[in-house]
Amino acid sequence: MQIDNIVECRGVVTNPMQTPNPIIRNVLDQGRARVDPLGIGLDVAPDGSIVARSGVPSERLFAVGPIARAALWEITAVPEIRDQCVELAGRIQRTRLRRAG
Repeated sequence: MQIDNIVECRGVVTNPMQTPNPIIRNVLDQGRARVDPLGIGLDVAPDGSIVARSGVPSERLFAVGPIARAALWEITAVPEIRDQCVELAGRIQRTRLRRAG
């Protein structure tokens, strides 16, 4: 069997260093984020916080959806992204309440 072409249809850039997205470019260029070990998204902690070039997870920047797929592999469908957003919103709310109290 001979193959002439392979077409990737995932709809997301597979190498974040090649993204035209100015927000992703900015956080990478400033060192506020780094590429994940697989080179397919941003490096994130288990809670979704973006890991800086220094290796320290951010307290203010979070990745939601496919950009976090190396750490959260099954995060490409709406139900999983919705659940991730609900969890993140709860975490942000709890953090704000602690700081206000």
